[in-house]
Amino acid sequence: MREYFRYFKWMYIVLGALVLLFVFLSAGHLALARMFGHDRDNQSCTTTERVFDYGDVLTDEEEEKLRRLIAKREKQTRCDIVLITLQESLKEYAREIEPGVGYDEFVRVYAEQFYEEHNFGYNSPNGDGIVLVDNWYREDDGRIYTWLCTTGRVKDKYSDAAVDHILDNVYRYVEKNPYRAYKTYINDFYHDMLGIQVFTLYVPGYLPWIVGLAAAVIFVVCNRRSKKGDKTTTALTYTGGVQPRFRVRQDRFLRKSVVTRKIQTSSGGRSGGSHGGGGGGSHGGGGHSR
Repeated sequence: MREYFRYFKWMYIVLGALVLLFVFLSAGHLALARMFGHDRDNQSCTTTERVFDYGDVLTDEEEEKLRRLIAKREKQTRCDIVLITLQESLKEYAREIEPGVGYDEFVRVYAEQFYEEHNFGYNSPNGDGIVLVDNWYREDDGRIYTWLCTTGRVKDKYSDAAVDHILDNVYRYVEKNPYRAYKTYINDFYHDMLGIQVFTLYVPGYLPWIVGLAAAVIFVVCNRRSKKGDKTTTALTYTGGVQPRFRVRQDRFLRKSVVTRKIQTSSGGRSGGSHGGGGGGSHGGGGHSR
């Protein structure tokens, strides 16, 4: 056991350091939230509501829990946080405002218009804030669409990768547990805004290979230091000194057959970029579908 620990003690040291770092960052994260949290500056917002469950996918208790969580996170992030669920086609609504807009951006048009019509924004009308629109209606193209709209400081903060990440987390739970999905949206946004995304782990695909290779190299180097066992037997030990003979067997390649098939994918895509709403605001964000 001691030998095992001696070879792998560096792993335990690294894990211990990571735990201490996580505790330190968590404490700093909470300190930042308390330091920067203050009352909103925008008094022109037309509503105090933040949870618009038009799609009726949440219970009254779940809505109230989300309202309380949003109120807390808004003060900590200094951003308006809005959640909207729908259960209706947005085709006519969106194309009346933006003729020819695609199915995947109906929810974008709705999100931007809703944000501007109600003058959301923690610092000013159409200012810092975010809104998630999840429309449970299956449009004519057979897809259900969701859009994350960012405005003001949030728009500058969120890259396409960050938008994808938060929507992926929402989609992980939304079908089986909408409350958990929307709670994840609120908390992920809070961590992103105050934590400089230190709590959002983006792992490159090649990183596990590098870690595995490094661990293998270290293991080989450590074990080379151990004493090598002495040879007690050879190939002639049990043959009476006669050189053993081995039959030679060969595999011959005769032919090959290759069959190709095209596999259709059903995974939802995304679109993003900067957009201007009907009220003249500037918005960013992106969308997913399922």
